[in-house]
Amino acid sequence: MNKNNTIKPWDFNFKAFFMLIGFLFVALSLQAQNVLEKELTAERIDSIVIDGNQIFKITVVTSKTNQIKIVSTLDGEYQNEFQVVMRENNHTLYLHLEHLSFSEIPDDKRNAHKVIAATLQLEIPEERSLDIVSDIGSVDLSGTFNSLYIQLSRGRCYVEADTKTATINTLDGDIIVVTDNAAVTANSNHGKITVDEFYNAISTWKLKSINGNITVEKPD
Repeated sequence: MNKNNTIKPWDFNFKAFFMLIGFLFVALSLQAQNVLEKELTAERIDSIVIDGNQIFKITVVTSKTNQIKIVSTLDGEYQNEFQVVMRENNHTLYLHLEHLSFSEIPDDKRNAHKVIAATLQLEIPEERSLDIVSDIGSVDLSGTFNSLYIQLSRGRCYVEADTKTATINTLDGDIIVVTDNAAVTANSNHGKITVDEFYNAISTWKLKSINGNITVEKPD
């Protein structure tokens, strides 16, 4: 004799309840973040300068586009009192994180993540110059650039890109570069240096770290 399994109404409602809770949790998490998306024409922009102080993660990719797409995500106790602002001057786009409120923010670097956790993502046209300076941020770059200048204190730098010239300095973070045909000068006071051998160098890379490791390799 076959016995048919019966789904009890209570079981169904119980599962539906937890599914609803899950969806609400995701929705509230998204709403809890302060997300700004901006898109602007890049026809008059030759270089981009990012003051990345207080930004934990900066990601820049290039593509065959004539637009600059910017996405900033802010989280933390004081997220609504900050915003990534931008201005254009003399063919250069400047971006930085600005405190927009008059209220005082505790100056406690050990608990910086409780104050504001900011990330910045950019998609830009190829063959642009990029300048990034940050106290706490890590940087990920990919694509084709005209020139790179990166100065980081605590974060690490990962670059998978081609450029005419690049200068990358870090205090504590590692430097990892994946590129073609590079003439590399690398120096680390306390880290390990590993550099592939390149032939017919067409780009110049100057890499320096105080405590971080430096790795330069060819693409697979």
